[in-house]
Amino acid sequence: MIRSIIIEDEPIFQEILKKAIQQTKFDIQIEAICNSKRDAKKVIPKIAPDLVFLDVELADGKGIDLLNELEQVNFEIIFTTSHDKYAINAIKNNAADYLLKPINEKDLKVSLQKVIKRLEDKETINKATLLQNYLDKLKAEQQQDAKLMVPTKDGMIFLKVRDLVYLQSESNYTQFFLVNNRKVLVAKTLKYFEEKLLPYNFMRVHQSNLINLAHMKEIDHGDNLAIMTDGSKVEISKRKKKEFLDSLDNNKATIS
Repeated sequence: MIRSIIIEDEPIFQEILKKAIQQTKFDIQIEAICNSKRDAKKVIPKIAPDLVFLDVELADGKGIDLLNELEQVNFEIIFTTSHDKYAINAIKNNAADYLLKPINEKDLKVSLQKVIKRLEDKETINKATLLQNYLDKLKAEQQQDAKLMVPTKDGMIFLKVRDLVYLQSESNYTQFFLVNNRKVLVAKTLKYFEEKLLPYNFMRVHQSNLINLAHMKEIDHGDNLAIMTDGSKVEISKRKKKEFLDSLDNNKATIS
């Protein structure tokens, strides 16, 4: 079912459009009829319609102005007008279509078919996006369950990737900072571990620092610091900051 609102200030056209919609036999529910831009601004956020039939010229302003004044326009639009010169505005506002008054039933059906197709496409994209986000998050969680084998002065030990908060270079050694304030000093360079941990959602933010994004709480832009879940403040180099922020934008789905 498509939930719709009619925004029209002339009662006769309200009735004509309402009956024409019903006669198409499409599964469209008319949730409200608004007489003005002012009323529509109150009703639209409450109903959250899938489709709005919007008169171009209203008694208290233009329908296009209404769209600009709303916080969100996440519905399909069919403009209704007595003048086809407004068609260009419909295109500019990414409307599904526009209808000339008096409403022709055949034209209305064509417009509604366009709306149905656009809503179906939108739903497909939303489902695909949700699925991809879920798969990315699942992959990141599975990766964090992996273990890393590291050489220490006491021999080889295994560390859970999810327990690593960040790594810091100390000459030819690497200091591991883990949950519960544990530390492990390893006789390998940070570069060596960077290559192993990048696939597990780690990021090099400084020549000396490699952080686990799963443990990053926030970024202090003023001091260029990554604030970690254990309270640590890890320096982000100015040279790497843009690359770091760009990478975060590209990996939002895997950061939780």
